Amino acid sequence: MGIFDWFKRVSTGDAGQQDAGTVADEMPDATIGGLNFMTAIDAHMKWKTRLEDYINGSSGEDLRVEAVCRDDVCTLGKWIHGTGGEQFADIEAFGEMKDQHAQFHACAGRVVGVAQSGRADDAMRMLQHGDYVRASERVKMLLARLYVQIAEGR
Repeated sequence: MGIFDWFKRVSTGDAGQQDAGTVADEMPDATIGGLNFMTAIDAHMKWKTRLEDYINGSSGEDLRVEAVCRDDVCTLGKWIHGTGGEQFADIEAFGEMKDQHAQFHACAGRVVGVAQSGRADDAMRMLQHGDYVRASERVKMLLARLYVQIAEGR
């Protein structure tokens, strides 16, 4: 399966459980407009593990709600609010992805806040069910859809 086919599958929600990092090792570069879409998808998929480790107390990270909930600090967020927005804001999938990316970070921030309040079980439930999961999957799917639309010439 080629990179374009993988992105098409992800864009329809049919990628299975194979993560982007594994696929990236097998395929060529997926950079368009200054963003490696494969790396961006992989980074957002890894947030779940980062948050699980934080909730379980096995993380060395000092996560702060006010930083986690910002959608303009991570690599993807900087691209969205910078060159990505300048180049692709007129594409419908870009706007949807931007909104879902902001929602994802808001959800992640809420998970961190609940964990910090001493409610680890509630934080873990939030991470495994509900808004966080939906936002995470939507970011992945919309990034893939945007890649496909850009690669196909919109």
